[in-house]
Amino acid sequence: MTEPFHSTGPDSCLNGLLRNNTTMTLSDRLYRDVAGMIIDGSFAVGQRLPSVRDMAQRRSVSRDTVLRAYDRLVSSGRAHVVRGSGYFVAERVSPPSPIVSIDERHPQDPTRLLHSDFSLDHQPGSGILRHGAAAQVEVARVLRSVVASGFGLDSGYGDPLGYLPLRQQFQSGLRQGGVDCAIDNIVTVPGATAGISLAVRALLRAGSVALVEDPCSFIHMNTLMAQGAEIRRVPRLVDGPDMDVLRELCERYRPKLFVLSSLLHNPTGTTITLHKAQTLIEMAAEFGMVLIDDCSYADLLPRTENQSMVPLILLDRLRWVIHITGFSRTVSPAIGSGYVVAGEAHMRYIRAYRPVAGLGNMIVAERSVYRLLNEGSYRRRCERIRASLACQMVALRQHIASIGLPLPSSRPGMFLWLPLGENVEAAAVGTRMSVRGFLTAPAKHFTPLQNAQSYMRFNVTTTSGDAVTALSACL
Repeated sequence: MTEPFHSTGPDSCLNGLLRNNTTMTLSDRLYRDVAGMIIDGSFAVGQRLPSVRDMAQRRSVSRDTVLRAYDRLVSSGRAHVVRGSGYFVAERVSPPSPIVSIDERHPQDPTRLLHSDFSLDHQPGSGILRHGAAAQVEVARVLRSVVASGFGLDSGYGDPLGYLPLRQQFQSGLRQGGVDCAIDNIVTVPGATAGISLAVRALLRAGSVALVEDPCSFIHMNTLMAQGAEIRRVPRLVDGPDMDVLRELCERYRPKLFVLSSLLHNPTGTTITLHKAQTLIEMAAEFGMVLIDDCSYADLLPRTENQSMVPLILLDRLRWVIHITGFSRTVSPAIGSGYVVAGEAHMRYIRAYRPVAGLGNMIVAERSVYRLLNEGSYRRRCERIRASLACQMVALRQHIASIGLPLPSSRPGMFLWLPLGENVEAAAVGTRMSVRGFLTAPAKHFTPLQNAQSYMRFNVTTTSGDAVTALSACL
């Protein structure tokens, strides 16, 4: 056969994926075409494919391009190699199972808030901070520069505690904020979620009592559940945890640890007051309770507010607080990086557990975040994000007010924790919005309390006017 290869086969999943890829290479196109001809029977089972040299001449491409395409045919099970004879069409393989999105597989799973297949315009409940084009270009530039630098691909898994220059950057930032800690008391992780999991798995044993806030991020609950903890809930008030309930739980159960978010709590957007933060640390010392403080949203706090609202670690001085933060919101979920800071009493267990937890290979992500911090662009990036969030929050509140819903007190950050009205079940509203193609975050993802089930969390960067219109129609 001398005609060009064009797929007419039914492999729409394969062809659609490649066709929609605007950066499709020559080897991608050749693979697509030959695979299509195998599928539609133009090449019979057992038939020898054209030689690499012959195919290169027919398609006016290099032999290397043909080899890459043929190797993909082998790896996909559509061809096999006979040494000295060439490439042959393999036995028919069963068609791949139809692709079912996570939204269809797990329609009620809160992890959809981070892993949905919906477009961001249709995810008012998303947990992802949406960045503008310029911010994405900045990250792409840093990634290209890191990859181009080579960074020693044969250097193994790197430092067991994380990339040393990056940890030194974190150490410097902590010192500027008033926290002095040794470099070995800082370890890097692939984001705040991994940091929480690392701390919990290093310090908590199955059957131990642990506390979470109510409401709280489903990540906090899932992490403790996976460790087999006996979980108790502490109501989250506007100014922080309910200290009366906390004391009662401490006296009754002597919990090993308390997972919370002192700054920009998810989903409510509240921040603990200085007085309550001091009281919380005193109670932790009284009962020997570790405070795992998830500060993954702290960089979204306006600087003027951050001056009077400080992280727990600043008040505690590395005794009972484990400070965790990440860059998935401010940089990109695709660049998972963050760090854990703890005193030696707890860090020695975290250091021992980190390498065996599979957290030792973040070479590209660590160097990318390091470059952003080292060149000063991360600080400017956060300033732009905070300004943008403030404007988007105003716009969203105006949209919400236009459909007649009462507005809660204005708070900074990326989330609006909104009551939908008396006797309105947010989960039912979310189901109706899902039918219209919108992903929501009803209260049931954050709390089991019945008196809070009218609430829904909205992401100010992904809640479009169409989403608010759909909300109005579904109430």
